[in-house]
Amino acid sequence: MDGNVNDNYIVSSLVRGFKILSTFTVNRPALKVTEIADISGLDQATVFRFVYTMEKLGYLVRDEETKRYRQSIRLRTLSLPAMHGIVVRDAAIPAIEYLTKKVNEAIKLAVLEGVDIIILGFTEVIGKLDHHTHIGTRLPAYCTALGKAIIAFQPADVMDALVSKIEFLPRTGRTITSPELFKEELVNIRQRGYATEDGELIAGLGALAAPIFDQNRDVVASISISGIASQILHGEGTDTYVSELLVNSEMISSKMGYVKSIA
Repeated sequence: MDGNVNDNYIVSSLVRGFKILSTFTVNRPALKVTEIADISGLDQATVFRFVYTMEKLGYLVRDEETKRYRQSIRLRTLSLPAMHGIVVRDAAIPAIEYLTKKVNEAIKLAVLEGVDIIILGFTEVIGKLDHHTHIGTRLPAYCTALGKAIIAFQPADVMDALVSKIEFLPRTGRTITSPELFKEELVNIRQRGYATEDGELIAGLGALAAPIFDQNRDVVASISISGIASQILHGEGTDTYVSELLVNSEMISSKMGYVKSIA
């Protein structure tokens, strides 16, 4: 353990919970309470309380015949955002570097977490005005091109569920605060293939963003070109920005295993 960590801050019950989960491996995917106790070194009563709780929460599944527990699909999906993030970022790095040089504007890569986006990668251009971010920056999806590009390409039921959870606060005078208008915006985004952000998060700043898909044809991230709204969205280079953005988002998607359907 890191010597700088104060042991007084460690939650012992959480440590025991992870110790129990760690007893499940590829070679022993299903275990009885007694077996978990033997492997973990915890007493059976403690193990029973933990696995019972995990079962009720949906993270473990119990086989009624064998009395053995195994990890549920729900538990395994907890690692998917992190795994997707690593894979997407690695696939996107060449495109991010290329786009920065090509358009001389800030480039960002993000994934959706709940109704927010998390920045996975970015570049900044010296002398260019843009919203300063860092790896891990969390921003509301509804008022960013990055977020709208991801939400717009979700299945209809997922999209509706996400929109119902959004608290549409007016970040600026241009922020969409109506769920109905937001859904109309998502339809437009889906039709044209990319999202825009025109001073909705920060007045005067704007962005263009396109979705990134994986081998399952699921939208897993988005990439954007951002800067001063009048230049990004209404300038002489806007058409070039859109073209380069779409080409590079498709390239990243291809690296993720996505195959575009032939109409």
